Amino acid sequence: MVIGLLAVFINRCKTGKGLGARVIQLLAVIFVIPAILILALEKFLTAETVATLFGTLIGYLLSGISKFKPSQASKPTAGDKPKV
Repeated sequence: MVIGLLAVFINRCKTGKGLGARVIQLLAVIFVIPAILILALEKFLTAETVATLFGTLIGYLLSGISKFKPSQASKPTAGDKPKV
């Protein structure tokens, strides 16, 4: 979990980008999946609860795919129309 967090922040610092919605989703996955697995292996969560949590997590992650719009280049190319 710590390695994933450090990797994300190092990447964001090197590229000069901020924390967007996709990065926050990635960080949620980096923290939630290991936490669920640890609690399941320690028999703190039942199998039904683990399945419900993973189903909810997958539904949350896949629900935003249809709304995703890739970022556009800051400089327009020769064939692009200027934005008004």
